[in-house]
This record gives sequence, structure tokens and C-alpha cells, in this order.
Amino acid sequence: MWTSLISDKKQWISVFGDKYTPKSLNISYAIFKDNSITLKVYAPIEENTCPEKWLRNGHNEYEFEILLNEISDVKISNFSFYGPIHIEVNNNETYNDIHIEINSYCTLDCVAKRIFMTNIKAYYNDNSA
Repeated sequence: MWTSLISDKKQWISVFGDKYTPKSLNISYAIFKDNSITLKVYAPIEENTCPEKWLRNGHNEYEFEILLNEISDVKISNFSFYGPIHIEVNNNETYNDIHIEINSYCTLDCVAKRIFMTNIKAYYNDNSA
């Protein structure tokens, strides 16, 4: 469960609790800045794991950003940052080995000292775009 390795879990735990890892994520975009990578991801809301107010407000998707901080050893194959995303994280005491597969085509491998989840928001996606 890669979400157990989040560096600052306050926001994540306040929304989802301590044991939740999303089952189906998609990536919207990635930002490479300084020595960090921010991944904007979204997913359908899973009814048994989301805040009740999301369901009351008619939301059906949520989004958040994954910030991989103090990264090094970045390797990207078949650059394509859009579509389904699968994340694996292995902790090695002082850093995290990150392996991300996007759309079963693109891979991103890197080392990150910290992982943050930010800007968790729910909304209604009417699929009109």
C-alpha cells in the first residue's frame, strides 16, 4: 500500500483515513520543477471510502496532487503522461524507490526523499468534455 509511505499524512487521513489506497487512478498531467515532480491524478469516488458529504453533494470523482520531493535518478520511457496510472513505492530508510506505469506504455522511475498528497478535491464529472 504505497499511501502508507506518504511523508505528511494529515490531509490524506482527514479525508480517507489511514488505510485507504485508491484502486483506479488516472493522470491528468505532470509538472517537473526544481527537484520535484507533481502528478495531478483523478479517480472515481469509491462510496465506502469517501467522506459522506461528497456523496450528499453528488460528486462522482475526486482529484489530488502527488508531490515527489527531492528526486533523483529519474528515468522515463515512452513519454506519455495521460491515462490510467499504477504506482509502486518501496521505502529504503532514507528515500523511496518510485515506479510508475502510465497507460501500460510509459514508465517513470525515480528516487524521492518525500511523498506528499495535496489539494484533495471532489467534484461532479458529467463527461461532457
